[in-house]
Amino acid sequence: MATTRKKPSKGAKPHRKLTMHSSQAKTDDSIMGTNDSSIVSKRSVSKLYLPSDPDFYEPFVQKFVRRNPLINRGYWLRMHAIEQVVKRFLQEPSGKSKVVVNLGCGYDPLPFQFWHRHPSLSKDATFVDVDYPQLIGRKRDRILTNNVLRDALIETNLRPAALPVFLRSNRYLALGCDLRELELLEKLLKAEFDDATCSILFVAEVSLTYMPQTDSDALIQWAGTLQDARFCLLEQYLPQGSDHPFAQTMLKHFEKLQTPIHAVKTYPLLRQQGVRFLEAGWSSLPLARNLWDLWSDNDFTPPELRHHLDTVEPFDEWEEFALFAGHYFLLVASTHKTALPGAVNPQTPEEESTDAENALAPSIVITRHPSAAGTSLQPRRFGAAFALDPDCIAYNGGQGPQQRLESTDLLSRGDARACIQPGPSPQARICHSITSLNSSEALLVGGRKSPSQALADCWLMSNNSGWQPVQDLAPARFRHCSVQVTVPISASETVGVLVFGGKSSSGAVLDDWCLWTPNHGWQKISQDGPRPAGRFGATICTIRDEKSRGLLVGGMDAYGTVVADYVWEWQVAATPDLRLHFTDRTRDVNAVPAEVSYSRMGAQLLHFGNQLLLLGGVAGKDIGDLASNSLLISPGTTINIQRPDVSVSDASWPLLVGTGAVAVSDGEIIVAGGGAVCFSMGSFWNQDHYSITREDAIPQPRSCRVSQLETVREGHTLKPTPRLNGTGRAARTTPHDPKTRPVPRIRVESTDTFAELIAASKPAIIEGLDIGPCTGLWSLEYLKNKIGSDREIVVHECESDRMTFKDKNFQYVKKTTGDFLDGIAQGAKTYLRAVSSTQPNKHPTKLEEDFPTIAPDFKLPDMLSSIHDTYHSSPLRISGPVSLWLHYDVLANVLCQVKGTKTLRLYPPSDAKYLDFPPGGSSSNTNVLTSRDPKLRRTHPHIAALKPGDVLFLPPMWAHTATPEDGWSVAVNVFFRNLNAGYAAGKDVYGNRDLQAYENGRRDVERVVKAFKGVPDDMAQFYMDRLAAELQETAEKRGRQGR
Repeated sequence: MATTRKKPSKGAKPHRKLTMHSSQAKTDDSIMGTNDSSIVSKRSVSKLYLPSDPDFYEPFVQKFVRRNPLINRGYWLRMHAIEQVVKRFLQEPSGKSKVVVNLGCGYDPLPFQFWHRHPSLSKDATFVDVDYPQLIGRKRDRILTNNVLRDALIETNLRPAALPVFLRSNRYLALGCDLRELELLEKLLKAEFDDATCSILFVAEVSLTYMPQTDSDALIQWAGTLQDARFCLLEQYLPQGSDHPFAQTMLKHFEKLQTPIHAVKTYPLLRQQGVRFLEAGWSSLPLARNLWDLWSDNDFTPPELRHHLDTVEPFDEWEEFALFAGHYFLLVASTHKTALPGAVNPQTPEEESTDAENALAPSIVITRHPSAAGTSLQPRRFGAAFALDPDCIAYNGGQGPQQRLESTDLLSRGDARACIQPGPSPQARICHSITSLNSSEALLVGGRKSPSQALADCWLMSNNSGWQPVQDLAPARFRHCSVQVTVPISASETVGVLVFGGKSSSGAVLDDWCLWTPNHGWQKISQDGPRPAGRFGATICTIRDEKSRGLLVGGMDAYGTVVADYVWEWQVAATPDLRLHFTDRTRDVNAVPAEVSYSRMGAQLLHFGNQLLLLGGVAGKDIGDLASNSLLISPGTTINIQRPDVSVSDASWPLLVGTGAVAVSDGEIIVAGGGAVCFSMGSFWNQDHYSITREDAIPQPRSCRVSQLETVREGHTLKPTPRLNGTGRAARTTPHDPKTRPVPRIRVESTDTFAELIAASKPAIIEGLDIGPCTGLWSLEYLKNKIGSDREIVVHECESDRMTFKDKNFQYVKKTTGDFLDGIAQGAKTYLRAVSSTQPNKHPTKLEEDFPTIAPDFKLPDMLSSIHDTYHSSPLRISGPVSLWLHYDVLANVLCQVKGTKTLRLYPPSDAKYLDFPPGGSSSNTNVLTSRDPKLRRTHPHIAALKPGDVLFLPPMWAHTATPEDGWSVAVNVFFRNLNAGYAAGKDVYGNRDLQAYENGRRDVERVVKAFKGVPDDMAQFYMDRLAAELQETAEKRGRQGR
């Protein structure tokens, strides 16, 4: 083996200070932890998509967990990409022995998969697994105790091995070697293989990026000194830099896990990764493309294979899949100067726009309009936006942080007071369309619940009469496109809605064109001549004032790729029956720059002055910047498409996926909502709303008034209840929602400051505290492994997304920790409020006693150390997408948010009389999230929005309810006594036993009532009312003194 290479970095030297070693060991443990999560996802893919394979992953995953479709599809593509590269390498006719070295292999069973799927290709190849010694040791043990893996290995002539070779056979080696120790790695490989007679493929699937940059560069350079080598690298990159919302979310995710990805800091772009290899001595790059591009390549991922995936599980997370795949690349470097047979030609990196192109590019401005104090838009994506009138925009339905929504957000300007009238309304849905017919009416069409549950119902919305159901459109569909048209019917022109394509519940891609008019309902429109094939996620718009002619752009075909026939012109004509004529205008397109991707899926096409604006969505090969997602189209004899110069008023990008956009004037478009699930790395939501204008325009902000309407059950009358009022006078339809106040965010600099906070008895969110490594470590998988998958716990289980104490719509269920956490990961409405593991009815729970394996990860910040003096309990709280009922605690406590985000609604003690607490009970009978009880108008709710690391101080008697915002949440409550006296004697397991004075007072009330025995009822009421008034007056006086 060749020996010319860079010296190992300082971080690889064996003699380090103890503190450095401990820090590095912790980092190594975190990196190995990423393998645990990855292998669970790969097992999910294998079980679903590769049912003919033996369960190679079973020895490494205690229990099968079915991941969601997005994660399954993403990991399938990763696994497919690696398999294709290895297979093509083994197919190369070289006359040499083939060696596949998997660097940072984890528990990946690549050799066993190839022996099973490609026996003839792999019979003369040797597979080498390399990873940390401790991980390879565990892998060896699990292989040898599993019949399937052990028997496959024995067939390759398993032989004795001496460390650091953990397993050895004629066709397999398992090496325990830190990849930073190049001298050892070279020595081990040199002892086994002759460089002159071997072709070696190094595979690194998301492993090198966790290494310090100098170490990974040294490894790449050393591998390039071998005579006949390939290097396959699959990992993350930043095609649009770290400002892109997906990139932001991804980088924060790995930082939280304490496993930062290093390569993207030095080599954020794919072309920089290519230069990295070429400058390290590699001769050529047979392949350098992102995974989204490779997904659409019919040679790399055949259409029938892509289509087969949809038959396994319904899938509709296309934009989010594209964002994931567009941020991962596959690069193959070779020591050969020419591309090898079967390899994919390298992709030429995009060139920067020329100065001439930039000079000619029109300019547009995207302006963010922060919500006014006390208002906010409901986070939602894949809803539908429409104009109620020129000064009021509505955004309906869509996917919220926890569930699909049926509510509607209203954005108004000036004195506009449009609102949606009460009455029946469409059920929650996403991927539907709403098309304005005029200034006061709009038509809602279809949409879906799940990808296999398309909706056929259609609704007409009128400012005067609210939502009214109209004729259904069959077949049911979602991801269709729609546009307002004017068509000649019965010798007059009629305004209607033209709908094309979409997807049905069965997954069929539709190609029909349907027209709805007020007098005739739905009718199919015949088409003449060549026509666009079926598609979904396309966009459609009329050409300026010609209301019967327009353009159809983009969309996705049945094989999961953005269509190639980019632009069609359509026209509705009466000859004498209504018919559609089409012209393929793709060849008439003149794009500047030429390589701009204007065929998109999930985009919106809107009028913008004398042009059209193609906004958002995803292109077929790569992830574009804001300018590429905001293309200007000028229809004519030639269709000119320009990539504008875009400036953003805010430092953060909006994510133009799942947004709702409306053209409110010739030169202004309003954009609301939008966001995406960023694979397994969290979610990104656009905040507030945006306007898109020409450079010389001055956008006017809109206030936000939000209506939440629920479907009315037959026999019930339901009034709309706005979630938050905006600026100006409250609308007449919003009487029930009291004004909310944000809980202040503060910093506690000393124990004295915290003592002052306790004395003030007001809630506050404390920022900047260190609660330990739990914020990075406590993933659901980590908790399952540390607590023990088989440990039994008692949890609340609910079918609704809101637990109510009065109706007891939940039950207590005993589950294993593994089942509970797996359910949480898949959206189960379950909730754990830990209790004592020894005597739950007698003793309060304490994290250090009941969860000793994770307790060291959490610590009470030093500034809060006074809590230790009167410490009561520290329950662990893990919640799925379900809200807890309103209740109060008698003990003071701090709620330490560890994972996920959570919103709490709090009410001061003075509001207790409006919140329907039963006598002697600390849980309210009122569901404050849905109740329309007029008493609630007099309350003073406070909102606390918590993110990981936040610590909420909750004073005694502040009633509160909590709702996770990201699907699941992990927190630790620490209860303590803040009074010197007054607590009731005896046990208090939950920290909510009322004070002794109250318990005594309730007994006194009973004696007062008995004293009026024999007194006429009306006289008894007279005197008891007077006594109650005296008590109430005293209570209010004490309350004023306290304030």
